[in-house]
Amino acid sequence: RLRGRLRFGISEDVVANRLSDILEQFTRLHPLVDLELTVALSATLYQMQAAGDLDIVLAKRRLGERHGVALYREPLVWLARDPERFAASSEPLPLIAFPPPSLTRKIAQETLDSNGIAWRIVCTCGSLTGLTAAARAGMGVLVQPRSMAPSGLREVVGGHLPPLEEVEFVLVPSRGADRALIEALSKEIRTRILPSSIGD
Repeated sequence: RLRGRLRFGISEDVVANRLSDILEQFTRLHPLVDLELTVALSATLYQMQAAGDLDIVLAKRRLGERHGVALYREPLVWLARDPERFAASSEPLPLIAFPPPSLTRKIAQETLDSNGIAWRIVCTCGSLTGLTAAARAGMGVLVQPRSMAPSGLREVVGGHLPPLEEVEFVLVPSRGADRALIEALSKEIRTRILPSSIGD
């Protein structure tokens, strides 16, 4: 039976979806493994991993980046409680976003800037729960992967906002980490993290 310690980093937006299923199954199958969980922004997780503080990371990367093993890709989308309200407004687009160095925040800002669309930050929070609450209150527009759209929010469609690029979800094991532990956790993640299962 597997034993040891495994330090697992996972991005904030994935936590709200399939994390509980992954953890429940892994800890049931491997009760002697000491699993340490860290939840943070993707860029922060990569920094921690580079410093030797994490054994494996599940996070996002931009298309064209090479680190990690790709699990799947999907587009980012604009989400709001009342999409029509922001589609018809001439005011700067109110953004609800993770703090820097958030990947989704950077992509949203770059997309708006390149299309000449004015924007302003109305809510910054390191927790997706906090961002979702602000979006559900009608404060502004939130950017998330399509399959991870929180309930109560709708996609802004109809060409009112420019399309956002796709992102890839990847597993990044650390060199020197226990290969048997890495593979055991990776197996559970690959089984349960694909978009077809998210939001079931």
